[in-house]
Amino acid sequence: MLIHKKGNLLDMADNGDFDIIIQGCNCFCAMGAGLAPQIARRYPEAEEADYVTRRGDIMKLGNWTMAWSTREPDKKAFRIINAYTQYVTSQQGEDVFEYAAFELILRKLAHEYGAQRYGFPLIGCGLAGGDKRRIMALLENFAKVVTEKGGSVTLVEFDQK
Repeated sequence: MLIHKKGNLLDMADNGDFDIIIQGCNCFCAMGAGLAPQIARRYPEAEEADYVTRRGDIMKLGNWTMAWSTREPDKKAFRIINAYTQYVTSQQGEDVFEYAAFELILRKLAHEYGAQRYGFPLIGCGLAGGDKRRIMALLENFAKVVTEKGGSVTLVEFDQK
């Protein structure tokens, strides 16, 4: 079951709510808009993980890079997944979200990390111009698999309060 919450994904992750957070990335090592610059500022190790890949490599689609959050010694670190869900940077009003790549990423995450507490933003539904219904269906399927393994999947809609 996909859990829906309002709040700030990054603050929630810092508070220990998630083992893994996922952001959608393009294949050009550009973290200049949406949630990406916030992640890059707060967790520079996530941006560094992206920069070690080859800029513009279409083979990144359906894969990810991963970094651990740098945390205080008494707090649990979490994984930050840069999920390559679009080839190009966002185009105004154009759907550049790669649904097959996202589905493959979700299948790999469920297989590799199984029963974890996952946190997602409204991935692909903003600047990437993705179809929210299609993306939610993929997340619901992922949540079903993860829940059966003992984990959870939370979709965090940003709350500006």
